Amino acid sequence: MATEDNFIVAIELGSSKVSGIAGCKQPDGAIQILAFAQEPSTTFIRKGRINNVNKMTQCIINIKEKLEQKMQKSVSRVYVGIGGMGMHTVANTVVRHLDSKVEVTQDMIDSMCDENRNSANIDRDILESVPQEYRLGTQLQTEPVGILTDNIEGHYLNIVANSTVREEIRNCFRNASVSIADLPITVLAMADNILTGPEKRSGCVFVDMGSETTSVAVFKNNMLRHLAVIPLGSANINRDIMSLQIEDDEAEELKLKYGSAIADSDAEEHKPILLRDGRQVKYEEFCGLVEARIEEIILNVKTQITLSKYDNAQLIGGLIITGGASHMKDIDKAFVRDTKFEKIRFVRNLRIPLVNKDFPDFNADGQWNAAIALLDKGEINCCGGSIGQPEPEEPEEPEVPEEPIITEEERLRIAAEETARIKAEAEAEARRKLEEEANLKAAARKNNFKLFGTKIRDFFSGLVSEKDN
Repeated sequence: MATEDNFIVAIELGSSKVSGIAGCKQPDGAIQILAFAQEPSTTFIRKGRINNVNKMTQCIINIKEKLEQKMQKSVSRVYVGIGGMGMHTVANTVVRHLDSKVEVTQDMIDSMCDENRNSANIDRDILESVPQEYRLGTQLQTEPVGILTDNIEGHYLNIVANSTVREEIRNCFRNASVSIADLPITVLAMADNILTGPEKRSGCVFVDMGSETTSVAVFKNNMLRHLAVIPLGSANINRDIMSLQIEDDEAEELKLKYGSAIADSDAEEHKPILLRDGRQVKYEEFCGLVEARIEEIILNVKTQITLSKYDNAQLIGGLIITGGASHMKDIDKAFVRDTKFEKIRFVRNLRIPLVNKDFPDFNADGQWNAAIALLDKGEINCCGGSIGQPEPEEPEEPEVPEEPIITEEERLRIAAEETARIKAEAEAEARRKLEEEANLKAAARKNNFKLFGTKIRDFFSGLVSEKDN
Protein backbone atom coordinates (compact mmCIF):
# COMPACT_ATOMS: atom_id res chain seq x y z
CA MET A 1 0.00 0.00 0.00
CA ALA A 2 1.38 3.45 -0.91
CA THR A 3 1.76 5.89 1.92
CA GLU A 4 2.71 8.77 -0.37
CA ASP A 5 0.08 11.44 -0.89
CA ASN A 6 1.98 13.19 -3.66
CA PHE A 7 2.47 11.26 -6.86
CA ILE A 8 2.21 11.59 -10.63
CA VAL A 9 0.12 9.36 -12.90
CA ALA A 10 0.88 9.02 -16.61
CA ILE A 11 -0.89 7.07 -19.35
CA GLU A 12 0.61 6.13 -22.70
CA LEU A 13 -1.80 5.39 -25.54
CA GLY A 14 0.07 2.75 -27.53
CA SER A 15 -1.15 0.92 -30.62
CA SER A 16 -0.60 -2.48 -28.98
CA LYS A 17 -1.34 -1.60 -25.34
CA VAL A 18 -2.34 1.27 -23.06
CA SER A 19 0.05 1.67 -20.13
CA GLY A 20 -0.68 3.48 -16.88
CA ILE A 21 1.91 4.18 -14.20
CA ALA A 22 1.99 5.99 -10.86
CA GLY A 23 5.16 7.15 -9.17
CA CYS A 24 6.82 9.66 -6.86
CA LYS A 25 9.59 11.92 -8.16
CA GLN A 26 12.56 11.95 -5.78
CA PRO A 27 14.78 14.99 -5.05
CA ASP A 28 17.73 13.29 -6.78
CA GLY A 29 15.75 12.83 -10.02
CA ALA A 30 14.89 9.17 -9.45
CA ILE A 31 11.31 7.90 -9.69
CA GLN A 32 9.76 5.59 -7.11
CA ILE A 33 7.32 3.24 -8.83
CA LEU A 34 4.07 2.85 -6.88
CA ALA A 35 1.79 1.02 -9.32
CA PHE A 36 1.44 0.14 -12.97
CA ALA A 37 -1.21 -1.44 -15.21
CA GLN A 38 -1.66 -2.34 -18.86
CA GLU A 39 -4.57 -3.14 -21.17
CA PRO A 40 -4.37 -4.43 -24.79
CA SER A 41 -5.43 -1.77 -27.30
CA THR A 42 -5.22 -3.36 -30.75
CA THR A 43 -9.02 -3.29 -31.14
CA PHE A 44 -9.47 0.44 -30.54
CA ILE A 45 -6.17 2.22 -31.33
CA ARG A 46 -4.70 2.14 -34.85
CA LYS A 47 -1.48 3.91 -35.77
CA GLY A 48 -1.64 5.75 -32.44
CA ARG A 49 -5.14 7.12 -33.17
CA ILE A 50 -8.31 6.24 -31.26
CA ASN A 51 -10.89 4.53 -33.49
CA ASN A 52 -13.36 3.21 -30.88
CA VAL A 53 -14.39 5.72 -28.23
CA ASN A 54 -16.38 3.27 -26.08
CA LYS A 55 -13.57 0.73 -25.81
CA MET A 56 -11.02 3.47 -25.15
CA THR A 57 -13.20 4.91 -22.39
CA GLN A 58 -13.58 1.51 -20.71
CA CYS A 59 -9.83 0.93 -20.96
CA ILE A 60 -9.16 4.22 -19.14
CA ILE A 61 -11.60 3.23 -16.38
CA ASN A 62 -9.89 -0.17 -16.02
CA ILE A 63 -6.39 1.34 -15.85
CA LYS A 64 -7.47 3.89 -13.24
CA GLU A 65 -9.17 1.25 -11.08
CA LYS A 66 -6.13 -1.06 -11.19
CA LEU A 67 -3.77 1.74 -10.14
CA GLU A 68 -6.08 2.84 -7.33
CA GLN A 69 -6.51 -0.70 -6.07
CA LYS A 70 -2.75 -1.27 -5.89
CA MET A 71 -2.05 2.04 -4.12
CA GLN A 72 -5.24 2.34 -2.08
CA LYS A 73 -5.22 5.95 -3.23
CA SER A 74 -7.61 7.63 -5.62
CA VAL A 75 -6.35 9.22 -8.83
CA SER A 76 -7.65 12.75 -9.42
CA ARG A 77 -5.93 13.50 -12.73
CA VAL A 78 -3.44 12.04 -15.20
CA TYR A 79 -0.83 13.05 -17.77
CA VAL A 80 -1.60 11.60 -21.20
CA GLY A 81 0.92 11.22 -24.00
CA ILE A 82 -0.06 12.40 -27.46
CA GLY A 83 1.35 11.17 -30.76
CA GLY A 84 0.35 8.90 -33.61
CA MET A 85 0.02 8.93 -37.36
CA GLY A 86 -0.16 12.36 -38.98
CA MET A 87 1.84 14.24 -36.37
CA HIS A 88 4.65 16.23 -38.00
CA THR A 89 6.41 19.57 -37.97
CA VAL A 90 5.68 22.60 -40.15
CA ALA A 91 7.95 25.65 -40.43
CA ASN A 92 6.43 29.12 -40.08
CA THR A 93 7.78 32.68 -40.20
CA VAL A 94 6.42 35.78 -38.46
CA VAL A 95 7.76 39.23 -39.44
CA ARG A 96 7.65 42.58 -37.65
CA HIS A 97 8.67 45.75 -39.57
CA LEU A 98 9.39 48.61 -37.15
CA ASP A 99 9.38 52.36 -37.94
CA SER A 100 12.85 52.86 -36.50
CA LYS A 101 15.54 50.97 -34.64
CA VAL A 102 14.23 50.02 -31.22
CA GLU A 103 15.22 47.59 -28.49
CA VAL A 104 13.51 44.23 -28.83
CA THR A 105 11.35 43.52 -25.77
CA GLN A 106 9.94 40.30 -24.38
CA ASP A 107 6.44 41.61 -25.16
CA MET A 108 7.38 41.82 -28.86
CA ILE A 109 8.65 38.24 -28.87
CA ASP A 110 5.57 37.01 -26.97
CA SER A 111 3.32 38.77 -29.48
CA MET A 112 5.12 37.08 -32.39
CA CYS A 113 4.85 33.69 -30.66
CA ASP A 114 1.11 34.24 -30.18
CA GLU A 115 0.70 35.14 -33.85
CA ASN A 116 2.55 31.96 -34.79
CA ARG A 117 0.37 29.82 -32.49
CA ASN A 118 -2.73 31.28 -34.15
CA SER A 119 -1.51 30.43 -37.65
CA ALA A 120 -2.88 26.85 -37.69
CA ASN A 121 -5.29 26.11 -40.52
CA ILE A 122 -8.82 24.86 -40.13
CA ASP A 123 -8.07 21.11 -39.95
CA ARG A 124 -4.84 21.09 -37.93
CA ASP A 125 -3.94 21.88 -34.32
CA ILE A 126 -0.56 23.19 -33.21
CA LEU A 127 0.35 20.86 -30.34
CA GLU A 128 3.61 22.61 -29.54
CA SER A 129 5.68 25.42 -31.04
CA VAL A 130 9.48 25.43 -30.97
CA PRO A 131 11.16 28.83 -31.69
CA GLN A 132 14.19 28.28 -33.93
CA GLU A 133 16.02 31.56 -34.53
CA TYR A 134 15.21 35.23 -34.96
CA ARG A 135 16.71 37.21 -37.82
CA LEU A 136 17.44 40.80 -36.81
CA GLY A 137 18.78 42.62 -39.86
CA THR A 138 21.56 40.37 -41.13
CA GLN A 139 22.23 38.43 -37.92
CA LEU A 140 20.58 35.32 -36.48
CA GLN A 141 19.89 35.20 -32.75
CA THR A 142 18.26 32.68 -30.43
CA GLU A 143 17.90 35.31 -27.67
CA PRO A 144 16.78 38.53 -29.40
CA VAL A 145 15.56 40.50 -26.36
CA GLY A 146 17.62 43.67 -25.83
CA ILE A 147 19.00 43.92 -29.37
CA LEU A 148 18.42 47.10 -31.44
CA THR A 149 16.73 46.52 -34.79
CA ASP A 150 14.09 47.85 -37.16
CA ASN A 151 13.09 44.42 -38.47
CA ILE A 152 12.43 41.09 -36.70
CA GLU A 153 11.87 37.80 -38.50
CA GLY A 154 10.91 34.92 -36.21
CA HIS A 155 11.33 31.34 -37.41
CA TYR A 156 9.19 28.68 -35.69
CA LEU A 157 8.77 24.92 -35.94
CA ASN A 158 5.19 23.93 -35.18
CA ILE A 159 4.30 20.36 -34.22
CA VAL A 160 0.88 19.79 -35.75
CA ALA A 161 -1.72 17.04 -35.87
CA ASN A 162 -5.24 16.59 -37.15
CA SER A 163 -7.58 18.86 -35.21
CA THR A 164 -9.62 15.88 -33.98
CA VAL A 165 -6.72 14.05 -32.28
CA ARG A 166 -6.57 16.09 -29.09
CA GLU A 167 -10.34 16.39 -28.82
CA GLU A 168 -10.83 12.62 -29.22
CA ILE A 169 -8.47 11.99 -26.31
CA ARG A 170 -10.18 14.59 -24.13
CA ASN A 171 -13.63 13.19 -24.91
CA CYS A 172 -12.62 9.66 -23.91
CA PHE A 173 -11.12 10.78 -20.60
CA ARG A 174 -14.12 13.03 -19.98
CA ASN A 175 -16.42 10.05 -20.55
CA ALA A 176 -14.33 8.05 -18.07
CA SER A 177 -14.58 10.91 -15.52
CA VAL A 178 -10.80 11.33 -15.45
CA SER A 179 -9.26 14.81 -15.60
CA ILE A 180 -6.25 15.46 -17.83
CA ALA A 181 -3.41 17.42 -16.23
CA ASP A 182 -1.53 17.87 -19.51
CA LEU A 183 -0.90 16.27 -22.91
CA PRO A 184 2.87 16.02 -23.45
CA ILE A 185 4.17 14.82 -26.83
CA THR A 186 5.35 11.27 -26.16
CA VAL A 187 8.29 11.13 -28.58
CA LEU A 188 9.74 14.40 -27.20
CA ALA A 189 9.34 13.20 -23.61
CA MET A 190 11.29 10.07 -24.52
CA ALA A 191 13.95 12.00 -26.44
CA ASP A 192 14.51 14.28 -23.43
CA ASN A 193 15.24 11.23 -21.27
CA ILE A 194 17.31 9.23 -23.74
CA LEU A 195 19.43 11.74 -25.66
CA THR A 196 22.53 13.24 -24.08
CA GLY A 197 23.42 16.94 -24.15
CA PRO A 198 26.31 16.45 -26.61
CA GLU A 199 24.06 14.43 -28.95
CA LYS A 200 21.42 17.16 -29.11
CA ARG A 201 24.06 19.84 -29.50
CA SER A 202 26.14 18.20 -32.24
CA GLY A 203 23.09 16.90 -34.09
CA CYS A 204 21.38 13.51 -33.99
CA VAL A 205 18.36 11.52 -35.12
CA PHE A 206 16.08 9.92 -32.52
CA VAL A 207 14.07 6.94 -33.80
CA ASP A 208 11.35 5.20 -31.77
CA MET A 209 10.26 1.98 -33.49
CA GLY A 210 6.81 1.18 -32.16
CA SER A 211 4.11 -1.35 -32.95
CA GLU A 212 2.28 0.51 -35.73
CA THR A 213 4.27 3.73 -36.01
CA THR A 214 7.90 4.82 -36.15
CA SER A 215 8.66 8.30 -34.80
CA VAL A 216 11.62 10.30 -36.11
CA ALA A 217 12.96 13.46 -34.45
CA VAL A 218 16.01 15.38 -35.67
CA PHE A 219 17.93 17.63 -33.25
CA LYS A 220 20.70 20.16 -33.90
CA ASN A 221 22.19 22.87 -31.66
CA ASN A 222 19.98 21.71 -28.77
CA MET A 223 16.79 22.31 -30.78
CA LEU A 224 14.21 20.12 -32.44
CA ARG A 225 14.60 20.65 -36.20
CA HIS A 226 12.21 18.08 -37.67
CA LEU A 227 9.65 15.55 -36.45
CA ALA A 228 7.42 13.04 -38.21
CA VAL A 229 5.48 9.89 -37.35
CA ILE A 230 5.72 7.18 -40.01
CA PRO A 231 2.65 4.85 -40.11
CA LEU A 232 4.79 1.70 -40.16
CA GLY A 233 5.98 -0.49 -37.29
CA SER A 234 6.62 -3.99 -36.03
CA ALA A 235 2.93 -4.92 -36.43
CA ASN A 236 3.38 -4.54 -40.19
CA ILE A 237 6.04 -7.26 -40.04
CA ASN A 238 3.58 -9.51 -38.21
CA ARG A 239 0.91 -8.90 -40.85
CA ASP A 240 3.40 -9.77 -43.59
CA ILE A 241 4.23 -13.03 -41.82
CA MET A 242 0.50 -13.72 -41.40
CA SER A 243 0.32 -13.87 -45.21
CA LEU A 244 1.62 -17.41 -44.66
CA GLN A 245 -1.94 -18.10 -43.39
CA ILE A 246 -1.10 -18.13 -39.68
CA GLU A 247 -2.48 -16.23 -36.67
CA ASP A 248 -0.93 -13.09 -35.18
CA ASP A 249 0.40 -14.79 -32.04
CA GLU A 250 2.24 -17.39 -34.13
CA ALA A 251 3.58 -14.65 -36.41
CA GLU A 252 4.95 -12.81 -33.37
CA GLU A 253 6.55 -16.00 -32.06
CA LEU A 254 8.22 -16.76 -35.41
CA LYS A 255 9.39 -13.15 -35.79
CA LEU A 256 11.14 -13.24 -32.42
CA LYS A 257 12.66 -16.66 -33.07
CA TYR A 258 13.73 -16.44 -36.72
CA GLY A 259 13.34 -12.79 -37.74
CA SER A 260 16.39 -10.88 -38.97
CA ALA A 261 16.69 -7.42 -40.52
CA ILE A 262 19.20 -8.85 -43.00
CA ALA A 263 18.66 -12.32 -44.41
CA ASP A 264 21.61 -14.71 -44.10
CA SER A 265 23.60 -15.09 -47.29
CA ASP A 266 23.44 -18.84 -46.73
CA ALA A 267 19.69 -18.84 -45.98
CA GLU A 268 19.13 -21.70 -48.41
CA GLU A 269 21.21 -23.96 -46.17
CA HIS A 270 18.84 -23.46 -43.21
CA LYS A 271 16.18 -26.01 -42.45
CA PRO A 272 12.57 -25.09 -43.32
CA ILE A 273 10.52 -23.46 -40.55
CA LEU A 274 7.86 -25.75 -39.10
CA LEU A 275 4.47 -24.11 -38.52
CA ARG A 276 1.97 -25.14 -35.82
CA ASP A 277 -0.33 -26.82 -38.33
CA GLY A 278 2.51 -29.01 -39.62
CA ARG A 279 3.23 -27.04 -42.79
CA GLN A 280 6.77 -25.97 -43.62
CA VAL A 281 8.02 -22.60 -44.90
CA LYS A 282 11.37 -22.05 -46.55
CA TYR A 283 13.70 -20.12 -44.28
CA GLU A 284 14.74 -17.76 -47.09
CA GLU A 285 11.08 -17.01 -47.90
CA PHE A 286 10.36 -16.13 -44.26
CA CYS A 287 13.48 -13.96 -43.93
CA GLY A 288 12.63 -12.20 -47.18
CA LEU A 289 9.28 -11.06 -45.75
CA VAL A 290 10.91 -9.62 -42.62
CA GLU A 291 13.85 -7.99 -44.40
CA ALA A 292 11.66 -6.27 -47.00
CA ARG A 293 9.45 -4.61 -44.37
CA ILE A 294 12.38 -3.55 -42.16
CA GLU A 295 14.07 -2.05 -45.20
CA GLU A 296 10.91 -0.09 -46.03
CA ILE A 297 10.75 1.32 -42.49
CA ILE A 298 14.43 2.32 -42.51
CA LEU A 299 14.18 3.96 -45.94
CA ASN A 300 11.22 6.00 -44.65
CA VAL A 301 13.39 7.09 -41.71
CA LYS A 302 16.10 8.11 -44.19
CA THR A 303 13.54 10.14 -46.16
CA GLN A 304 12.59 12.08 -43.01
CA ILE A 305 16.26 12.82 -42.32
CA THR A 306 16.57 14.18 -45.86
CA LEU A 307 13.45 16.34 -45.35
CA SER A 308 15.06 17.82 -42.23
CA LYS A 309 17.71 19.36 -44.57
CA TYR A 310 20.51 18.00 -42.39
CA ASP A 311 22.93 15.41 -43.75
CA ASN A 312 25.06 12.77 -42.04
CA ALA A 313 28.05 15.11 -41.75
CA GLN A 314 25.95 17.67 -39.83
CA LEU A 315 24.41 15.06 -37.51
CA ILE A 316 27.58 14.05 -35.70
CA GLY A 317 25.67 12.39 -32.84
CA GLY A 318 24.37 9.78 -35.28
CA LEU A 319 21.27 7.63 -34.83
CA ILE A 320 19.78 6.84 -31.41
CA ILE A 321 17.22 4.05 -31.77
CA THR A 322 14.75 2.59 -29.28
CA GLY A 323 11.45 0.69 -29.30
CA GLY A 324 10.43 -2.95 -29.52
CA ALA A 325 11.28 -3.42 -33.21
CA SER A 326 14.83 -2.16 -32.59
CA HIS A 327 15.65 -5.44 -30.79
CA MET A 328 15.57 -7.44 -34.02
CA LYS A 329 18.69 -9.33 -35.05
CA ASP A 330 21.08 -7.44 -37.39
CA ILE A 331 18.97 -4.29 -37.40
CA ASP A 332 22.12 -2.27 -36.71
CA LYS A 333 23.66 -3.57 -39.95
CA ALA A 334 20.46 -2.72 -41.83
CA PHE A 335 20.51 0.88 -40.57
CA VAL A 336 24.19 1.27 -41.54
CA ARG A 337 23.48 -0.18 -44.99
CA ASP A 338 20.40 1.93 -45.74
CA THR A 339 21.19 5.26 -44.00
CA LYS A 340 25.02 5.29 -44.29
CA PHE A 341 25.25 6.36 -40.62
CA GLU A 342 28.21 4.67 -38.95
CA LYS A 343 27.45 5.96 -35.45
CA ILE A 344 24.38 4.19 -34.06
CA ARG A 345 23.32 3.76 -30.43
CA PHE A 346 20.53 1.39 -29.42
CA VAL A 347 18.71 2.15 -26.17
CA ARG A 348 16.70 -0.32 -24.11
CA ASN A 349 16.09 1.76 -20.97
CA LEU A 350 15.84 5.43 -19.98
CA ARG A 351 18.53 7.30 -18.08
CA ILE A 352 16.08 7.99 -15.22
CA PRO A 353 16.97 5.97 -12.08
CA LEU A 354 14.04 3.89 -10.83
CA VAL A 355 13.30 3.01 -7.21
CA ASN A 356 11.27 -0.17 -7.57
CA LYS A 357 12.20 -2.48 -4.70
CA ASP A 358 8.67 -3.96 -4.75
CA PHE A 359 8.96 -4.69 -8.49
CA PRO A 360 12.57 -5.82 -9.11
CA ASP A 361 11.98 -6.86 -12.74
CA PHE A 362 9.94 -3.80 -13.67
CA ASN A 363 10.81 -2.41 -17.13
CA ALA A 364 13.62 -4.90 -17.72
CA ASP A 365 12.62 -5.02 -21.40
CA GLY A 366 11.99 -1.27 -21.75
CA GLN A 367 8.28 -1.58 -22.56
CA TRP A 368 7.43 1.06 -19.93
CA ASN A 369 9.89 3.68 -21.24
CA ALA A 370 7.26 5.95 -22.79
CA ALA A 371 5.01 5.92 -19.70
CA ILE A 372 7.98 6.63 -17.40
CA ALA A 373 9.13 9.51 -19.62
CA LEU A 374 5.62 11.00 -19.50
CA LEU A 375 5.52 10.61 -15.72
CA ASP A 376 8.83 12.47 -15.49
CA LYS A 377 7.21 15.41 -17.31
CA GLY A 378 4.51 15.67 -14.64
CA GLU A 379 4.52 18.48 -12.08
CA ILE A 380 1.01 18.47 -10.61
CA ASN A 381 0.04 16.10 -7.78
CA CYS A 382 -2.38 13.46 -9.11
CA CYS A 383 -3.40 12.06 -5.71
CA GLY A 384 -7.06 12.42 -4.82
CA GLY A 385 -6.72 11.10 -1.27
CA SER A 386 -7.13 7.67 0.29
CA ILE A 387 -9.80 5.37 -1.10
CA GLY A 388 -12.97 5.64 0.98
CA GLN A 389 -12.27 9.26 1.90
CA PRO A 390 -13.87 12.15 0.03
CA GLU A 391 -11.55 13.69 -2.51
CA PRO A 392 -10.52 17.30 -1.90
CA GLU A 393 -12.81 19.69 -3.72
CA GLU A 394 -11.32 21.16 -6.83
CA PRO A 395 -12.48 24.20 -8.76
CA GLU A 396 -14.82 23.12 -11.50
CA GLU A 397 -13.39 23.26 -14.97
CA PRO A 398 -15.27 25.71 -17.17
CA GLU A 399 -17.55 23.91 -19.55
CA VAL A 400 -16.29 24.03 -23.09
CA PRO A 401 -19.15 24.08 -25.57
CA GLU A 402 -18.97 21.18 -27.97
CA GLU A 403 -17.85 22.20 -31.40
CA PRO A 404 -20.39 21.43 -34.12
CA ILE A 405 -19.46 18.64 -36.51
CA ILE A 406 -18.29 20.24 -39.75
CA THR A 407 -19.16 18.42 -42.94
CA GLU A 408 -16.81 18.35 -45.91
CA GLU A 409 -19.15 20.71 -47.78
CA GLU A 410 -19.21 23.09 -44.82
CA ARG A 411 -15.42 22.88 -44.47
CA LEU A 412 -14.97 23.81 -48.14
CA ARG A 413 -17.44 26.67 -47.74
CA ILE A 414 -15.58 28.01 -44.69
CA ALA A 415 -12.25 27.67 -46.51
CA ALA A 416 -13.68 29.55 -49.52
CA GLU A 417 -15.03 32.29 -47.25
CA GLU A 418 -11.65 32.55 -45.55
CA THR A 419 -9.90 32.82 -48.94
CA ALA A 420 -12.39 35.48 -50.03
CA ARG A 421 -11.90 37.36 -46.75
CA ILE A 422 -8.12 37.34 -47.13
CA LYS A 423 -8.45 38.49 -50.77
CA ALA A 424 -10.86 41.27 -49.77
CA GLU A 425 -8.54 42.42 -47.01
CA ALA A 426 -5.61 42.44 -49.44
CA GLU A 427 -7.61 44.46 -51.97
CA ALA A 428 -8.73 46.88 -49.25
CA GLU A 429 -5.14 47.26 -48.10
CA ALA A 430 -4.03 47.92 -51.70
CA ARG A 431 -6.77 50.57 -52.10
CA ARG A 432 -5.75 52.13 -48.80
CA LYS A 433 -2.14 52.37 -49.94
CA LEU A 434 -3.19 53.92 -53.28
CA GLU A 435 -5.37 56.46 -51.47
CA GLU A 436 -2.55 57.19 -49.06
CA GLU A 437 -0.11 57.74 -51.94
CA ALA A 438 -2.64 59.98 -53.70
CA ASN A 439 -3.16 62.01 -50.51
CA LEU A 440 0.60 62.36 -50.06
CA LYS A 441 0.99 63.56 -53.66
CA ALA A 442 -1.89 66.00 -53.23
CA ALA A 443 -0.35 67.30 -50.01
CA ALA A 444 3.00 67.65 -51.76
CA ARG A 445 1.41 69.65 -54.63
CA LYS A 446 -0.37 71.85 -52.11
CA ASN A 447 2.87 72.51 -50.28
CA ASN A 448 4.60 73.27 -53.59
CA PHE A 449 1.87 75.81 -54.47
CA LYS A 450 2.23 77.38 -51.04
CA LEU A 451 6.01 77.53 -51.41
CA PHE A 452 5.68 79.03 -54.93
CA GLY A 453 3.18 81.62 -53.65
CA THR A 454 5.49 82.53 -50.79
CA LYS A 455 8.41 83.02 -53.20
CA ILE A 456 6.28 85.27 -55.52
CA ARG A 457 5.13 87.30 -52.54
CA ASP A 458 8.69 87.67 -51.28
CA PHE A 459 9.86 88.67 -54.80
CA PHE A 460 7.30 91.46 -55.17
CA SER A 461 7.89 92.57 -51.59
CA GLY A 462 11.56 92.94 -52.49
CA LEU A 463 10.73 95.08 -55.55
CA VAL A 464 8.50 97.37 -53.50
CA SER A 465 11.24 97.81 -50.92
CA GLU A 466 13.79 98.75 -53.62
CA LYS A 467 11.37 101.29 -55.13
CA ASP A 468 10.77 102.90 -51.75
CA ASN A 469 14.51 103.24 -51.26
